[in-house]
Amino acid sequence: MNVIPGGLWRFAVAAGALGTVLGAGACGTENGVASGDPAASSTATRAPSPLLTPPSPTPTPSTACSAQGISLSMDQVDAAMGLRATWVRLRNCGTRPYRLNGYPALRVLGKDRQPFDVHAIRGTRQIKDPGPKPITVAPGKSARIGIVWRNLVTESSVPAVNGTYLEVRPAAGRPVVVLPANGPLDLGNTGRLETTAWARVP
Repeated sequence: MNVIPGGLWRFAVAAGALGTVLGAGACGTENGVASGDPAASSTATRAPSPLLTPPSPTPTPSTACSAQGISLSMDQVDAAMGLRATWVRLRNCGTRPYRLNGYPALRVLGKDRQPFDVHAIRGTRQIKDPGPKPITVAPGKSARIGIVWRNLVTESSVPAVNGTYLEVRPAAGRPVVVLPANGPLDLGNTGRLETTAWARVP
């Protein structure tokens, strides 16, 4: 399967101005299901942006190897014209294969590690989503997801979200891992964080 290489992505947005974009060349489809709530749904309203090949990733904050034999890291956030995107990487630092299937469950946490009212949406039109499928991550190997959000404030009476941590449940029934964000998770008051499915890192 092909997923977008690199960690700092450039988005090229055609709307009378050129911005930077994150991506790989084709657009995924958004099924609009919140990863924390399979019954929730959302309809995409934006047309997909053209995508370019990003440069190589930069060093990232990470977690220690967990009792489940995994560690997580987040690439530096790429930001342009209010659109944010980055990779979250899972490395198998244990001794046994680690199985994933589809989308993670995500929550954005503040400095006090309390969750914000944010829906993690399964699928995105901004970057290519490989779609849900079972994968096995061998010891020493990695998988990743792309996450996308907009720093958009539309209601002055609603507090803006500026997350400090990302809580990741890699698969149903697995323990969560709390990952320091590599830059603010500044979702404004959109209440929306889009994610791709897990895919192996080439």
